[in-house]
Amino acid sequence: MNFGAILIGLSLLIISLPFVIIPFQQGSLKKKVLPVELIRPENERLAVLSSLRDLDFDYQIGKVNEEDYTGLRGRLVVEAAHSLQETEEVDEVEALIQARKTTKKSISLACTMCGEPIGTDIRFCPRCGTPVKVSCPSCGKYVKADDLFCSSCGNKISIPARIES
Repeated sequence: MNFGAILIGLSLLIISLPFVIIPFQQGSLKKKVLPVELIRPENERLAVLSSLRDLDFDYQIGKVNEEDYTGLRGRLVVEAAHSLQETEEVDEVEALIQARKTTKKSISLACTMCGEPIGTDIRFCPRCGTPVKVSCPSCGKYVKADDLFCSSCGNKISIPARIES
């Protein structure tokens, strides 16, 4: 082969290389489309109320005519009611979760060996080290201290159940 042909081939390779590489780099440089963040109910409520206030102001100064105003205001009032209802539902769920957590923490069982108070999530007595066993009041099978139902008979476990060490 001729040295000139090799040189021409290398120069064509070097010239064409950027045209091949640039589209791949631009694909990775483009901003990734992220999923739309969920708007928190409180922020949504504030946004709807702000829009409602702005619409009322625009109507008072004459920027919005009456027929547009009534339709938009009705829609915004419905959105505000829905967001307020969602906020209240979230608050109710949070209150139920907190009540459940405090109930679990407040229930204390006692070790049968030493009488030390034991929480429902503790598996061994902190004082004497005896394993804590909770038995189902219906069938007598052992269940975990934080179980709500017996895995053997399906009976609801009423805390405090009978403890055996």
